[in-house]
Amino acid sequence: MFRLETDRLLIRPWEPEDREPLAAIARDPEVMHFVNGGLPYTEEELDELFARQARQLAEHGVCMGALVEKSTGRLAGITGIQPLGTTGDLEIGWWLARDLWGRGYATEAGGAAMNHVLQTLQRPRVVAIIDPGNEASKRVVARLGMELEARYTGAQLGHRAPGIVVDLFVRAL
Repeated sequence: MFRLETDRLLIRPWEPEDREPLAAIARDPEVMHFVNGGLPYTEEELDELFARQARQLAEHGVCMGALVEKSTGRLAGITGIQPLGTTGDLEIGWWLARDLWGRGYATEAGGAAMNHVLQTLQRPRVVAIIDPGNEASKRVVARLGMELEARYTGAQLGHRAPGIVVDLFVRAL
């Protein structure tokens, strides 16, 4: 089963009781500023997120899972690994509850996901896609040793959202 652990955090597949805490995070306009075009997730979008992650877990053994703060058991956000469109790459990503920003959780969780791709899965590279305006996430990928490859549209990446524009960061072995 997909499960990553750091000193402070646990990344695991979604459970039914995660839905309402995730919905609360996904309703925060500041959290969603660089996610989903800045719009809160609808109930249908939450359903699709959970279904998509269950499919990815079944098909690939990884997912963008529940990020849990170990000291409290609280759902802190989303972190993990997923295939990036039709590129053949595995993507790492994160979004966190706003009151947990600035604690290093994105770097800690993103590093665990990156190491899983490169070391455990022995993939030659790992990627992250970031909205060009998201300076906080760009600082996270820099701390993870990832470098900018290029700016792409979702269509170029075969992403489910063809209209997005993202900067793609890479760390290769």
